[in-house]
Amino acid sequence: MNIQSYFKKGETSLMLQGLTGQLEAILQCPEVIKNQNTLAILGHPHSLYGGTMQNKVVTTLARTFQDKGIPSLRMNFRGVGLSQGVYDGGVGESDDLLFLIQEFRKQSPDLQLYLAGFSFGSYVIYRTAVQVPTITKMLISIAPAVQHYDFTEFSQPDCPWIIIQGEDDDTAIPSAVYEWHSHLNPQPTLIKMPNTGHFFHSRLGELKDHLLNVL
Repeated sequence: MNIQSYFKKGETSLMLQGLTGQLEAILQCPEVIKNQNTLAILGHPHSLYGGTMQNKVVTTLARTFQDKGIPSLRMNFRGVGLSQGVYDGGVGESDDLLFLIQEFRKQSPDLQLYLAGFSFGSYVIYRTAVQVPTITKMLISIAPAVQHYDFTEFSQPDCPWIIIQGEDDDTAIPSAVYEWHSHLNPQPTLIKMPNTGHFFHSRLGELKDHLLNVL
């Protein structure tokens, strides 16, 4: 599939073929695209607890990339919304993304990626990024739930890695995130947001500002 053929201002709804069926997706494009060979892929929070591609943190990511002139693709993981298949703990979900990236690159060999995920989506995106290191420009992990998922099963990615963590998060426990981060080498950029819970309620504007700065 030539994903670039859908690059046009605004949001385009798509149905993409994954490994176990179709995946419901939205491609969001700026009015002026800075680089036709660059795409951001975004991951949403836990599929079994209401996480979808319309989550406010994920749509904040999409708007941030739009402001930076970068198209973004977000999708409902397996079993969410109109996406087919069933939840697979992040493994099948990342396999779907790897399959899509492979298909995109058949039409666009020079494609470069920004990969960003929130909560459970940060694990899916991490598993994806480390398996396509040569084309990943940046990895962004927002509230990574490191106490629930293995963020050490692969080698650390070589690309710039940004971690954003709310200090009042009761899902992605800050102390666990900070301990995990302390053992990474080289250490990713860690941005701590005080008085901020897991879903960044009333802090989405500040989150976007941090994202704009790192991009």
